[in-house]
Amino acid sequence: MAKVGAAGTVAAAALLLTGCTGTSSATAAKDVSAVSPSVVHEQMVIQTGKMAGKPGWPKFVPSDLTFAAGSTVDLKIVNYDDGTAPVPPSSPYGHVWGSDPTFALVNGGSETVNGKAVTEVANNLVSHTLTVPGLLLNIPIPAVPSGQKSVTVEFTFQVLKAGRYFWQCEAPCGTGTTGFGGAMNSVGWMQGYFNVT
Repeated sequence: MAKVGAAGTVAAAALLLTGCTGTSSATAAKDVSAVSPSVVHEQMVIQTGKMAGKPGWPKFVPSDLTFAAGSTVDLKIVNYDDGTAPVPPSSPYGHVWGSDPTFALVNGGSETVNGKAVTEVANNLVSHTLTVPGLLLNIPIPAVPSGQKSVTVEFTFQVLKAGRYFWQCEAPCGTGTTGFGGAMNSVGWMQGYFNVT
């Protein structure tokens, strides 16, 4: 009887360990991805209002992105807008942000414009920004230079904590006397979300 009890205990322990191993494997896989994050390639296009069928309403397409926490995101933004929406000279929105370790939310934050590394875009040349206040992340995007059809911005970063992060353009590219109306106040146009899982 004692042997059956011991065998039963061993069988129960084996089942328990099998169940734990399945859970541990999933956890281990998650931990491995945190240590060796995957690279995710995302692309957004900035359409002019004319392209989007609504003059005066520029638009990011898509406006929402979804990616895993800890993954390295290589975000390519192709801008077709040749209009500038200058930010004030004292504004921080001409500068690249995204490597502030203060809150342990984001790493990286490196930007290139047409293949050239930059840490800022001259305030008077800014066309749009993609600014995520909750991550202290800012991507200044220049207007398309004369004679070109588009400008390509690439921004590489990691978001370390899962969550739904609101982004918005901080350049006055919308309608109204201040430039902050219309598309600037509309999710799906100059606002959207990073859904970090």
